[in-house]
Amino acid sequence: MRAEPLIGLICDHTSPILAGYIQRSGYRILQVAPDQLVEGEMPVVDVWVVDCADTNAIADATLWLEPRILALSNRPAPEHYQDYRVWCERIITTLEKWTGHLRHGEAAPTLSTPAAFSRVQGVWLLAGSTGAFGAVSRFLATLREPPPVAFLYAQHIDPRQESSLAAINMANRNIQCTLALGRHWLNPGQLLIVPASSQLRFGRQGEVFSTRQAWDTPESPSINNVMLAMAGMSPTPAGVIVFSGAGEDGSTGVRALAQRGSRIWAQRPETSEAPSMPRAIINTGIASYTASPEALAVQLRSLY
Repeated sequence: MRAEPLIGLICDHTSPILAGYIQRSGYRILQVAPDQLVEGEMPVVDVWVVDCADTNAIADATLWLEPRILALSNRPAPEHYQDYRVWCERIITTLEKWTGHLRHGEAAPTLSTPAAFSRVQGVWLLAGSTGAFGAVSRFLATLREPPPVAFLYAQHIDPRQESSLAAINMANRNIQCTLALGRHWLNPGQLLIVPASSQLRFGRQGEVFSTRQAWDTPESPSINNVMLAMAGMSPTPAGVIVFSGAGEDGSTGVRALAQRGSRIWAQRPETSEAPSMPRAIINTGIASYTASPEALAVQLRSLY
């Protein structure tokens, strides 16, 4: 049985009101004062909630605490009892949105760990649409010994069929493939499949979180939006490879990644079942390498 999500409450006063709301909503709670926040020594929680009047007291911690809700806007003073209660109720509503996938048992199991992120030498996004599953399978099969990189795989698919993408694990048994529902970490030699049913957030310490927010685009997942989210990651993603697919999804997002120094590669259109997506990437003029899936894998392996 899955334990209820653990909420870290950073609180600078002794009012039990918000803590009581959180506990009555069925969550476990860990309450800490702002002066107890020490980087590298905090326990792993599902969400940090901030209930502090003095935002300066937690300014440094917001740079490394993950995942977090900075519940600071329009915060009434606790002595303004009714207004503060309404604010607490809004926090609970937000918590439900952030942790619903955890509470309802939808999160995929993961073997990834926070510590292994330090061994990741690069993060690569594999993306595509029609024909991409076969192309990415050929790419992975060529990587007999996986390089020390973490992969993300984004492919357009009906959300009701997203779990079928996990079968890509058959291409290379040495690469662990997991649907990125719930909370995971980017680890070397592993591949996280971007869900078609929910958007992702990326933390600063290798964490990947699914949300309860659906993709607001005709195709899901939105490859452009995945790329834009990854452009804010630290460290900057090493690169993206766009495989077979119809349409031009990704041709905007690659620009943001290229500006951050990421390599932009594409499957050669002549080798693609659907050539329009990789061709759109090539037409941006920023693709530095194009080849067959097998040659792309050899080129990637040579970098590491």
